[in-house]
Amino acid sequence: MFERWKQAREAFPQIEILTRWEGTDSEFYAPGALIRVTNGRGLLYERFSEEPREATYCTLMFREQPLFQFQGSEYYCPTCEKIVRSGYGLQQTEEFRRERLNQKHLSLTEALEGLEPLLGLLEDNAYVILDTELYPTDGNGHLFWEVPDNGECLPGSCLFYRGDGEWGDLRPHFTVATQSPDRLQESRVEYYRTRPDCRAVAYYMDGYMTALLDGHHKTMAAALEHRTVKALVIMPCWRWQIRQEDGSIRVYAAAGDMRFDCERYGLTGRKTIAWKKATYEEMQQLWELIPVAEREFPYDGEALAAAYPGAEEMADIDACGEITEQRLDRIVSGEYICSREEIQVLMSAMGGLRHERLFELADYFLEKSPYLSWQRFHDAETFGAIVRQLLKLPRSDRLEAYLLQLMVEYEEEYPDVTDRILEWL
Repeated sequence: MFERWKQAREAFPQIEILTRWEGTDSEFYAPGALIRVTNGRGLLYERFSEEPREATYCTLMFREQPLFQFQGSEYYCPTCEKIVRSGYGLQQTEEFRRERLNQKHLSLTEALEGLEPLLGLLEDNAYVILDTELYPTDGNGHLFWEVPDNGECLPGSCLFYRGDGEWGDLRPHFTVATQSPDRLQESRVEYYRTRPDCRAVAYYMDGYMTALLDGHHKTMAAALEHRTVKALVIMPCWRWQIRQEDGSIRVYAAAGDMRFDCERYGLTGRKTIAWKKATYEEMQQLWELIPVAEREFPYDGEALAAAYPGAEEMADIDACGEITEQRLDRIVSGEYICSREEIQVLMSAMGGLRHERLFELADYFLEKSPYLSWQRFHDAETFGAIVRQLLKLPRSDRLEAYLLQLMVEYEEEYPDVTDRILEWL
């Protein structure tokens, strides 16, 4: 009797926390945990095709229903942007609905416990659960519930190229709905507008993109309040091998841009990720299962999305690091002199964050900065980068007068930039 009970218990999904971190540092940009799922039910999984044809997809599946899909002719190229498509097939099942995540002041430990039933739906593998915040957009000017299926490849769906040989990080920043907007209930959205502590749940795909599994109304409420949505992001691990100086191979479990030594965490000899590979014909059938959503939407999604950074700005926000008041004070006081690269990254990051001191810093760089006072007529790129961010500020008489003055003053030196200002005016 005991043996039968033991065998039955061992058949249940087991969630083991291998390590956790509560804060942020140079290694981790958000609190989280590395876990191992054993005896997972395998109902929530990724399906891939390796054939080099137009239907090489990565599809997130729940049972036999596609939830989210990347489509690209070179999917396994880590720097090739993909087409993003939502299956809109997620029904609000009990498996995905995590009411416990709505509690205030929920610790990471308590949140992980509340997530266990959903984690049991995964395949056997190592995963990182990141306790972070997501923007309620796709990073390309579309609200998370209004991502168009127009066949265009979107920035942020892979490693983002920042220029000059620099690449962005692999971190979850944006999210795309997997539930049809037809299921939107405005009363639920209003309920969550005053509850910013409630967490959503998302699954990390690639680049900056996640698929939203639970919390569509929480995320819509966050958009209406012009804030981020708190979220637990499930990040599957994959094998990363590095050859050491002595010729030996060290194996890591990688999740986004995080690395964990497999030997240290007892992952050696285990399959670090299980891929369900499919033929071209099977992937084509999955493509046909994804419906075109009826988009009767009661909100102005374009206006709401405009309040958030795009994929390019997000890359600069990550690269820029924390923008503290002390850091900005040192710049405007002349204590720290920025290089052209630092000016461009800082301006892009502040513009993406809609930082309240953006105008002050832009004015400083244009009128008082030692760098631009020397180079103002020889660096159209930096000048243009600053003006582009000014154009994202809310329109006001003060801003219009300032931009008009810039246009008149630099019309001959920077005709392209002044044309853009004229168009804005």
